[in-house]
Amino acid sequence: MAPEAVRISEIPVHGPLFEGAMAVYGEAFARPPYSDLDRGAEIRLRLRDTHARRTGFRLLAATEHPERVVGMAYGYHGEPGQWWHDTVLKRVTPEVAADWFGDSYELVELAVHPDFQCRGIGTALVEDLLRGRPERTCVLSTRTDSEAHRLYSRLGFEHIIEMTFTAGGWPFYVMGKRMTADR
Repeated sequence: MAPEAVRISEIPVHGPLFEGAMAVYGEAFARPPYSDLDRGAEIRLRLRDTHARRTGFRLLAATEHPERVVGMAYGYHGEPGQWWHDTVLKRVTPEVAADWFGDSYELVELAVHPDFQCRGIGTALVEDLLRGRPERTCVLSTRTDSEAHRLYSRLGFEHIIEMTFTAGGWPFYVMGKRMTADR
């Protein structure tokens, strides 16, 4: 459940709330350890042109007031043929692939504005995003040098594998959570 002053809602991939979500993403990932100053345009295009068309896609915004976005999250059903899904499957055993990725929801992005972190907003976004999902598992990746994996661990995610996605790239934890029908 979101903090009392924050409302979580599903939003479209256009309009002022979408722009607010992209701004929050930019603020959250512009700071260390990420320091990604230029990924906003890439994320916007990938989200609109590719991810929004995937099965089970949902984009959520956490708003403090109807007009102020303070957090965002999105995900979709994982399937063969998707870059992240296929890249991870190449690194795990067939048993792990079937167990964790055979029927999974992928939590693709979670961002909370730095001024609003540690207030339960990230937890509320993840819980709302996963509520009612029919998949057996939820999977994600997060950089090993960020604090995000601590949040995911508190929410019941387990480490599946540590890996890099590109040669010489940052190491990531791939994590998963088993979902239950009563979500």
